Amino acid sequence: MTNWDAKLIRPSAPRLSVLQQAHALFEQQRETWDLFRDNEAMLAEMKIKIFSKDNRRIVVQANPGRTVSTSAKVDPASIAERPCFLCPDSIPPLERGISFGDYILLPNPYPVLKHHMTIAFRDHVPQILEGRINDLLALTKALGPEMFVLYNGPRCGASAPDHMHFQACSGDNVPLFKQLPAAADNGQVVPLTVWGRNMLVCGCREVQQARNRIGLIINSLKAITGETEEPMFNIVAQYRDGRYIITIFPRAKHRSACYFARPQKRILISPAAIEMAGIIVVANADHFDRVDETVVHSMFREVTFGDDLFSRLAEAVT
Repeated sequence: MTNWDAKLIRPSAPRLSVLQQAHALFEQQRETWDLFRDNEAMLAEMKIKIFSKDNRRIVVQANPGRTVSTSAKVDPASIAERPCFLCPDSIPPLERGISFGDYILLPNPYPVLKHHMTIAFRDHVPQILEGRINDLLALTKALGPEMFVLYNGPRCGASAPDHMHFQACSGDNVPLFKQLPAAADNGQVVPLTVWGRNMLVCGCREVQQARNRIGLIINSLKAITGETEEPMFNIVAQYRDGRYIITIFPRAKHRSACYFARPQKRILISPAAIEMAGIIVVANADHFDRVDETVVHSMFREVTFGDDLFSRLAEAVT
């Protein structure tokens, strides 16, 4: 495997949990890496606005630090021309990580939420969830209810589709977790539509059941779309109250029309799992005032499965 040894922080005490190690890593990075410390501190100062319908919130955040990620060119030619920023030789010189099995937990220097981490596979292999569902669930359980883990498909949100990775963030004030149905338990898959987002939610107490449900949804997506490669979807996962809470957003496209509009009307939003969870990142601060409830609803409707396809998917998995 790729040699990460020079980039790793070892636990300061035996039997520290993964979350405790992550907190210690963030403390070390605040002390040694000015860019990370300053950008993390800026989270408290960012402009936000909140929309609410039927007590279901959406948070819009002006975050210029996310411009590179939001504007990332993810076509094969562009990827081939740049070094991989998730390989140890190309990460920022002061960045450090902690080990979790075959993965390295790295602080994100351009965070969207508190304790924003990128969890990179040790080797440079493509972004694909097949064969990695157990990794997603193990990471989700290890980080516990304080955090949530996300997966962006290579064609709908991953800014490094050439390098397998997850992300994790603090779950504080993330709207999605207040919107999930209590009925999603015992492996039942529940279809849900909120703010134009069509999503599937399931809660599982056993890891095998959670793995099987995720696999069923992905395979059903493949069958409906006719995809031979991984279909387009985002996943948000959290482990709380002894359950894996899995939310899958089937995607219709990567970016909505507002991303490609003429300059006077353009809004630099590239929706991925964090946006699907209800935190909409506007990378150009000048575009922030252009976002209203109509823009939010329209964007979600464009990039997630339409009602007809979603009904077929829901029928196949429930």
